[in-house]
Amino acid sequence: YEMRALTRDGRALDLEVSVAVITWHNQTAGQGVYYDITERKRAEHALAAEKERLSVTLRSIGDGVITTDVNGKIILINRVAEKLTGWNLDEAIGHPIEEVFKIIDQKTREPRENPIHKIVQAGGIFELERQTALVAKDGSEKVIADSGAPIRDKDNHVIGAVLVFRDITDKQKIEEERVKALKLESVGLLA
Repeated sequence: YEMRALTRDGRALDLEVSVAVITWHNQTAGQGVYYDITERKRAEHALAAEKERLSVTLRSIGDGVITTDVNGKIILINRVAEKLTGWNLDEAIGHPIEEVFKIIDQKTREPRENPIHKIVQAGGIFELERQTALVAKDGSEKVIADSGAPIRDKDNHVIGAVLVFRDITDKQKIEEERVKALKLESVGLLA
């Protein structure tokens, strides 16, 4: 079991204690061994705090974020990505990226190659082609812009990829309306 103890100089130590019942000179006795795990506990608390900061950061980002392993299996998906894809985190984890992040050419309706494999193979940043639509789980579509990058370990080996994407459907509609207005204005001037 674990316990906390104070040293003579007032420092707190975290200890892992193992106790065993033994026979000593034909009498039952207890024997205990303890290990100072103070540094391990500090490291565990620091790691937990870092994970919480990362989690809060990912939840706060206004873009969709999906991370995968090198095989394209989903490891993490943030709330914006859940909303845009229609998949929640528990459903998405472990699924191939192609099942959750279905992208098509907006005009031809042809499926687009998922960028994760290119990111992992090339080991570099990738941006989607223009006119790409994300098909959500319910069949709805959103025009998206995205980019992706490899995730590297401390030895600089690619261990996965991250996609960051946003819904630009409204932005695209506004741009199309602006272009139409400019064309109408040009026609009006010619008339």
